[in-house]
Amino acid sequence: MSASDDATVSDVPQLGQRSDGRRFSERGGTDRRDAVCLFEEVYAAEGVVFGRGEGFRYRHRTLHDLNIELTSSAVTTDRSGDLSSGDWLALGWTARGGVRIDDGSHRAVTEPAIPVVFPTDRPYSIVAPAGVHHVVRLNWEFVDTVGAVLSEARTTTAAFRTQPLPDALPGLQASIHAVAAAAFGDGDPQQARLSLQVQLAEWVVRAYGGRSERRELGAGRTTVELAQAYMAEHCRDQVMLTDLCEAIGVSARTLQSAFLRHADSTPMNYLQQMRLNRVRVALQLADPGSVTVATIAREWGFRHMGRFAGTYLHRFGEYPGETLRGLPTRRLRSRAVVGSA
Repeated sequence: MSASDDATVSDVPQLGQRSDGRRFSERGGTDRRDAVCLFEEVYAAEGVVFGRGEGFRYRHRTLHDLNIELTSSAVTTDRSGDLSSGDWLALGWTARGGVRIDDGSHRAVTEPAIPVVFPTDRPYSIVAPAGVHHVVRLNWEFVDTVGAVLSEARTTTAAFRTQPLPDALPGLQASIHAVAAAAFGDGDPQQARLSLQVQLAEWVVRAYGGRSERRELGAGRTTVELAQAYMAEHCRDQVMLTDLCEAIGVSARTLQSAFLRHADSTPMNYLQQMRLNRVRVALQLADPGSVTVATIAREWGFRHMGRFAGTYLHRFGEYPGETLRGLPTRRLRSRAVVGSA
């Protein structure tokens, strides 16, 4: 389908929300001003400009599902703008390549059909040719959780490269296809879609996350941010409230108040939820023939297995053993790794 064909839609937005929480929107038309407003809103961009030429048309589709957003945009002219990473890790590609990315210190031009990671730690500008541009955005906290489980890192956070490792590219592309097919389809329940998204985050970390940077507790960060960074570094340890307070230099009352105000949680409950998220990802990635729930739970700081199982059930609606034994990730793995061997 050509860019002009793909961009021919009504000016009236098409919006919808599925009963399982998936949200879909589709907008299109011929007005450049409307297109500028849309692209600046969706991508938190500034200075969006579309090329000249008659017969301008655009079409933009977005599907939000759990921890990801899948977007595709078709425009009959080139487009440019200034962006920032925000709360998402974004991968983008076009069928013909030629997207220019400039973060002020490094310039890159994409190759056909090769997903690249847009800069994650600084603003950047982008120039994309006419045609269809695909973007997959993953929630940062979700990617960090998967990365922490895979790397077993306690004091680092991934700093992603722009280009994927060549040997990881087939699996990455197949995983993107599997996630998209499940997200747009009707045959996969939420748990199956979540497991495929975990698989995609795993491929993203493998393909792009080869370098690490120390997570510093530096000046200029809020009390909650400092505490969250400390928790991420010491998530496997037996962390007490006094440890948190000592690490970031505030009183227990100050820390409790800050979390209730900004995170709607107590510090220790926030830490427990962080650990539960990591346990769930670890269970989804584990081989049930070689590990037990207790082994994984203890790795992430849980000591009382009965209490842990009840908390896990309350949070996720299933027992941890069910997650380990009945993994859609493994049942559907063939859909995500076809051709990656």
